[in-house]
Amino acid sequence: MKQGAGRRTAVAGGRRAGDGAHAEALRLKAALHDRVTDLPSVPVVLETVRALFQKTRSVGIVSVEVDPLARIESVYGWQVVDALLKDAAAELRLLTGDVMPAGAVLCQSGVHADRFLLFLPLPKEAPGRRSGPLDGARRAVEERLAARFAGPSFRSMTPRPAPCVGAATVVEHPFFRLERQIERGMDEARQSGSKGEGQERARQQAELKRIIRDQRIETVFQPILHLDTGRIIGYEAFSRGPSDSIFESPGLLFECSREVGMAGELDLVCQRSALRQARRLSPGDKLFLNALPASLLDPGFREGLLADLPEDFPVRRSDIVLEIADRNSIDDYRTFGNEVADLRARGFKMSIDDVGKGSSSLESLSEVHPDFIKVDGSLVRGIERNLIKQELLRSLCQVARAMGAHVVAEGIETRDELEAVRRCGARYGQGYYFYKPSRELPASMSAGQGDM
Repeated sequence: MKQGAGRRTAVAGGRRAGDGAHAEALRLKAALHDRVTDLPSVPVVLETVRALFQKTRSVGIVSVEVDPLARIESVYGWQVVDALLKDAAAELRLLTGDVMPAGAVLCQSGVHADRFLLFLPLPKEAPGRRSGPLDGARRAVEERLAARFAGPSFRSMTPRPAPCVGAATVVEHPFFRLERQIERGMDEARQSGSKGEGQERARQQAELKRIIRDQRIETVFQPILHLDTGRIIGYEAFSRGPSDSIFESPGLLFECSREVGMAGELDLVCQRSALRQARRLSPGDKLFLNALPASLLDPGFREGLLADLPEDFPVRRSDIVLEIADRNSIDDYRTFGNEVADLRARGFKMSIDDVGKGSSSLESLSEVHPDFIKVDGSLVRGIERNLIKQELLRSLCQVARAMGAHVVAEGIETRDELEAVRRCGARYGQGYYFYKPSRELPASMSAGQGDM
């Protein structure tokens, strides 16, 4: 081999090795750094925290969480929660460089975790957590985040985010491994900040139980329209908690009912309220009534609530569309399809809700054989700019025609979305472009709304 060629081969080999090391470093960073907040996780900062112990022998830990994050995510979605966590991380960074002791370390408990941790070097003479630098740091974090969450970006949220901040001190002990001491300290800090959260959650759960017991559910209706003529063919009934309660938000209402094991009771209360309010409908209107799968299989629902519709009820059984919500709770679609066949035999129509969202849509269609297919708003949003969404909707419309079902496009908010779903073959639709859910029942399209 010529000498120049050997040098080029060596250089190329070195470059490949360097590229491989760089790629490995990027993979390691992705595994140990949160991409949303760009903060390291605990394993990354462990050696830095160990150095703090070598200086002072005692370290304060401040645990920071946002409450009630799971409920906020259930109402607003993960994108909003990611933005909230990113915002909180930015505030904590400012605090770390401003009022925290020199050498303070900020991180997250893990990648994609929802808990922040601050490690603070404590003076040897004042390591306690209830006074001194640690308590001052805890108060500073709580006040800073509380002020941020009270601002205009979060003021309209229900539930509104609130900081949940606790603190603990870890004093190095030669008999115990330092990593386990730090782990215990993180748990103690978290527990010290969660007492208020538990009390507030217990209060909310008690309030929900009173709402269900007293049947304080409000029903609003959103029209469903024929997209070619603009004619209202029926209404979907939505449930809300009392307007003077945090449970006015339906997402929070149903999320909390699942937490306390009362989703079934709440579902039946909502259906009773919807049927009472549906007396205002006109003959020929269709009523889309949301129901959990467990309710549809419950004998009390089939033999009681639906079987006892009075003779003077304005909506015929054949115009009541039972809309299956929360498909993820169905374990066996074939068995479920056989069970709801009894409701179809009694004259009721069936609808599958949120098709296009989640992985169980096709199986539910094949086993339930619905009369209506409600396409989830996430598939409709921005469909005029997305060829893949258009093709998915066309395919669903073809499947519906083969089954003898009708497609209802949910969440139409713009003229462009309306035109796109019509081109794809959807016959019916609903959304804010036409009407928002309301206690009132419009008889026809108002002037200036959704001219078709």
